[in-house]
Amino acid sequence: MTKVKLRYLTSEKSRHGKLYIYVRLPGRKKIRLRVDGPDDPHLAEAYTAARRGEHWSPPAMKAPSTHAASSKALPGSFRALCQDYCAHLQKDPQVSPRTKYTRRIHLEHVCQEPTKPGAPYLMGDVPARKFGPTHVIAVRDRKLETPEAANNRHKALSAAFRWALERRLVDSNPALQVSRIKTHSEGFTPWTREDIDKFEERHPVGTKARLAMGLLFYTDQRRGDVVLFGRQHVRDNAIHFVQQKNQARSPKKMIIPIAPELKEIIEASPRGDMTFLVTARGKPFTAAGFGNWFRDRCDEAGLKGLSAHGLRKALQNIGAEAGLSDRELMAIAGHETTKMTSLYTKQRDRALLAESGMAKLSKARFGNKSVQPENGLEKVGQKQEKN
Repeated sequence: MTKVKLRYLTSEKSRHGKLYIYVRLPGRKKIRLRVDGPDDPHLAEAYTAARRGEHWSPPAMKAPSTHAASSKALPGSFRALCQDYCAHLQKDPQVSPRTKYTRRIHLEHVCQEPTKPGAPYLMGDVPARKFGPTHVIAVRDRKLETPEAANNRHKALSAAFRWALERRLVDSNPALQVSRIKTHSEGFTPWTREDIDKFEERHPVGTKARLAMGLLFYTDQRRGDVVLFGRQHVRDNAIHFVQQKNQARSPKKMIIPIAPELKEIIEASPRGDMTFLVTARGKPFTAAGFGNWFRDRCDEAGLKGLSAHGLRKALQNIGAEAGLSDRELMAIAGHETTKMTSLYTKQRDRALLAESGMAKLSKARFGNKSVQPENGLEKVGQKQEKN
């Protein structure tokens, strides 16, 4: 099949190995396409919207309509299993729309791949009960250059087979017999105090960029929550809200006191009607759109490689250095366990323990201490020469 090169289309790999696709029009800021790689069936739609200067969003709430979803599946095949699973997933209120979309896309891509390079048979045509660990390894290893994409495939396969196993459609979950690819990335780069000072110098109080940074840093919340904050959430000098992450399965009510610095920033900044942060057209941001916009503001301040989520990690680091306990940091960030919080406090605790340990060692004297003898006296233990 002939591949058509689209004008103004560029791609970049993140530090995690994930491929991002952009449309960069002359004289305009680049627009990221929210698609899952160059083979995404929605690429043309997203590209057309970007050429018009618009940000396209995946149809997460729509029923599957791509080729893989609409093509006729063989009874008992892996493709039939995926179609039934996606139909069930679409009705599950405990799964977020974004998760529904990404799982479906990953499974559709797997179904369309050949069982072996150059083979006429597709993964989707393999009988579901014969889809084993070797098939999982094959589709995982085809994404070795992008470990996160490979692991996302693994997650989608594991979820689909777990659902099928409960309904006795398969005899086992082959994904459980295959490990995920180990990644050595530490995730988003946390901001330092110097980075924050640099951003504040470029974007003073009264600008939308400074308001965005203040909401991110002083609440320590994810961008998906920050873009929804508005005056309706403010009561008794605190922000009351429910975190978006896992909202359907386990809603987490949060109350974040408004710091005096944040209150000053909010009062001095331009704001929208229902959300503090709005686009140039006066509409609320989407989480992805805000992330792209904020990254551009970071670039303007000379902070390449930094992002909104890095500010969430920054407050955890700075809070740990200031002596906040694990429980206090958990309450601010909304973490359920100390697993995430300990990532930030262990470095502080390691330094404090090393300091106290060396202090104890300096007081202790192990072994014999060497002392210079006074004039006319011999060293202790020194043999005298016989005349």
